[in-house]
Amino acid sequence: MAQAGRRSITRRDVVAASAVIPAAVVASAPLLAGEAVCDPIFAAIGDHRRAYADLLRLFAAQQAADTALRHVDDSLRPALTARLAKLCEAEGPLGRVEMTAADRLARTVPQSLAGVTLALRYVRQRFEHDDYAMYEDDGYRVLLFSTERAICRAIGQ
Repeated sequence: MAQAGRRSITRRDVVAASAVIPAAVVASAPLLAGEAVCDPIFAAIGDHRRAYADLLRLFAAQQAADTALRHVDDSLRPALTARLAKLCEAEGPLGRVEMTAADRLARTVPQSLAGVTLALRYVRQRFEHDDYAMYEDDGYRVLLFSTERAICRAIGQ
């Protein structure tokens, strides 16, 4: 929901922006000397970003079909109703793919401090961008534990 003085963010904005977030985040998280360039967290974030974008595209298609259904003449209503039903059926499987990717991201222990930064920033940006909280309490605890393990490794503990 838009707040006074702020432009409302649409699903289209979210999908468009999600394609550039990893590159922007990686560019703004400098590697420290000796950090691994190949960090499994990058793949986990990429997998989630793609699954989330697929889900957002589905939501946009559902919304478009629903809007069209409200304005269509009776001759086109059955076909559009069937299309909307298929889009709604796809939501469960796509939602599970997104949740699995989010869980994988939370469990992945970054191999570098840049990876820690990227993971935390990605989760924060998902919330800031469209109020999407990726996890319930347990998911955040898993994410914090993975982050703690990565930081302990980096500082030699």
